[in-house]
Amino acid sequence: MYWRSKDILSQPEWSNVRALYKSSGYTDDDLSKPIIAVVNSFSTICPGHFNLRSLAQHVREGIRAAGGTPVEFGTIGACDGMAMGHDGMRFVLPTRELIANDIEMMMQAHRFDGMVLLGSCDKIIPGMLMAAARLDIPAILVNGGPTLPGKLKTNNPYGGEYVDHSIIQQSLGSLQSGKMSEEDYLWLEDHAVPTIGSCAMLGTANTMGCLSEALGMTLPGTSTIPAVYSARMAAAYESGQAIMSLIKNDLTARKIITRDSLENAIKVNSAIGGSTNAVLHILAIAYEAEIDLSLEDFGRISREVPHITPLIPGGPYTLLDLHEAGGIPAVMKSLEASLALDVITLTGRTVEENIGRIRIKNRDVIRDLSNPSNINGGIAVLKGNLSPEGAVTKPSAIPKEAHTFRGPAVVFESEQDALKGITSGMIKAGDVLVIRNEGPKGGPGMPEMYKAMKLLVGMNLGSKVCVITDGRFSGSNNGCFVGHIAPEAAEGGPIGAVRNGDIIAIDVNQGTIEVEAEDFAERCKDVQCYTNTKFKGYLFSYGKLVNSAAKGAIIPVR
Repeated sequence: MYWRSKDILSQPEWSNVRALYKSSGYTDDDLSKPIIAVVNSFSTICPGHFNLRSLAQHVREGIRAAGGTPVEFGTIGACDGMAMGHDGMRFVLPTRELIANDIEMMMQAHRFDGMVLLGSCDKIIPGMLMAAARLDIPAILVNGGPTLPGKLKTNNPYGGEYVDHSIIQQSLGSLQSGKMSEEDYLWLEDHAVPTIGSCAMLGTANTMGCLSEALGMTLPGTSTIPAVYSARMAAAYESGQAIMSLIKNDLTARKIITRDSLENAIKVNSAIGGSTNAVLHILAIAYEAEIDLSLEDFGRISREVPHITPLIPGGPYTLLDLHEAGGIPAVMKSLEASLALDVITLTGRTVEENIGRIRIKNRDVIRDLSNPSNINGGIAVLKGNLSPEGAVTKPSAIPKEAHTFRGPAVVFESEQDALKGITSGMIKAGDVLVIRNEGPKGGPGMPEMYKAMKLLVGMNLGSKVCVITDGRFSGSNNGCFVGHIAPEAAEGGPIGAVRNGDIIAIDVNQGTIEVEAEDFAERCKDVQCYTNTKFKGYLFSYGKLVNSAAKGAIIPVR
């Protein structure tokens, strides 16, 4: 059996490398086994990654028990929640490419035989899966698990029994408008996030954890285990054991990440109402795996599957509810008739074999296809004269009465200008709030318009104003919104030609987004491309190199 590590560990030619390992305490016996990297994004900053140091120990124990030698290195992991609403958010999406590149560099420089990837949050899981697809070696992803939801006090003013982190920003508008007391608001700060873990709702972090499992790259049933459950540690140990089976059977990432498995993941995303950011990430993973998958494909496949799992922000349930209902295997069981069942997963078994005996434990949380929460899929792709390459929205998070929206444009040249406009009362019911110059190139970094949406929801304008942008949205956003408008303003896209007062019509059901102005086509010819030179360093390079959001906002590597 061929192991990559043998290329630099055979005696006597590579005794110099063996000596370096031995200086750290590795033995001849250790160096006679497959060398498995444990790639860890642990930090004490991001609550979704706070438990990864302890999980790594369980992974290493599993690797050793199954006959491998673990080595460990770290990678970065920015927290979206802490970067929201300020210039820090511009740096978050670009970390995805840095993570993929870092992993590639370490794995190739040291010729490791396989890797277990430890990450939980928004851009970290995608970056790790991109690296796995690029390298095409045996790989498993282990996420740290979601936090437990906050439990509300009796007679709460917020509705529902449970809350998550996103309600804090959403409630800021209520506090500022006098609809909520400061005491109630600060109570949320202390109680909305009671444990470590990725945020309790179906934001991008948990979306990508779930989709990694749907792809077959995470052990079945493990992506929704809460971070504080003992089963999370067992899943880490079993993943360490499982990587050795992948080595033995030469089951590499591209044998798991295929066109069919990507389509399965898109269908699961639609069923659970996953984050709009999943569009960027699935397209980027497909690119790294050299699979032809387009934004149009994503929209078409999403339309085939209705929204059947109403999780916050597209329903009342949390990731804990999903886990207790059977997790992703139960969702896939409900989608059985729509999935490619013969695709292989990291277990060495097919999807059909993995879900064969799965039972759905709560039909309110995981509904049948014949009784969906929303007949629309979780993601919709819109096209029209405002977005010829396509734009992305999330029907499951948009109130049904706002699936068609028509109103006058109120244009802002940046997110910060929009936030000032919202808080100063410039936006009224019926407006279409346009935020431009926030795409991958123009931002640069394609920041999320999270705070704008949360302020509007808190002011009871979430379904009465439509926010459209060439930037992104958080997976926790709800209300009426359309993002990823492409081409972006910085690339000379039509959004750069919109003027205050232009009537914009959005139809989520028909998949259209149009500016109703006779001279709009002529105006579009005058929009100039530009480069944002405000930021230096990596963001400057990123803005120069990054592709359109319609292509996954990737930096080409081939």
